[in-house]
Amino acid sequence: MVKRKTGDKLGDIREATVAEVVECGSSAASINAIAKRAGLSVGTVYRYYENKEQLLRAAYIAIKTDLHDLMMAAVGNARNSKAKIRAMWFAVLDFSYQRPQDFLFAEVIMNETILHPDDKQIIAAMTEQSRTIIVEAIADGHVRAIDVQAIITVLAAPARQLGRAAAFSGKEPDPANAEQVFNLCWHAIEI
Repeated sequence: MVKRKTGDKLGDIREATVAEVVECGSSAASINAIAKRAGLSVGTVYRYYENKEQLLRAAYIAIKTDLHDLMMAAVGNARNSKAKIRAMWFAVLDFSYQRPQDFLFAEVIMNETILHPDDKQIIAAMTEQSRTIIVEAIADGHVRAIDVQAIITVLAAPARQLGRAAAFSGKEPDPANAEQVFNLCWHAIEI
């Protein structure tokens, strides 16, 4: 094995973890395969992570944080509730195209039962920020006064579907199609 000389071993491990899980699945991924893919020794990986589960959790939380930060940055320039929700929605598509491996990794891991209570609190805090934007949209009269989780489902499912298609194909989502899909979602929740 050829060891790469980099100053970002954690980044190398994360990148290798993502690639291994996307290619082989989370069950088949192993510390040995991840270390080999990263160009590091198995001992180096264990220096940072106690086991595969901890490594998967860390990568998942980092990716979810990156996506959340991108969504919240997009919201920062929005002028009203519709623009905020639209910005978050399109941020998901941008993330899927710009970072397809990370997007697909999150899709694989999101249904795993590996998250610890602390991890779930981190995810819940991020989710709460998104929920708050929807609650504000209901309060200011842009969105129907219905269950917030129902609104999230209506918005998230098509964004994830288009995101998966972009990540698998390596092609940016068709802007006109993405706009049509968003508008359909918006019409489903607007007043």
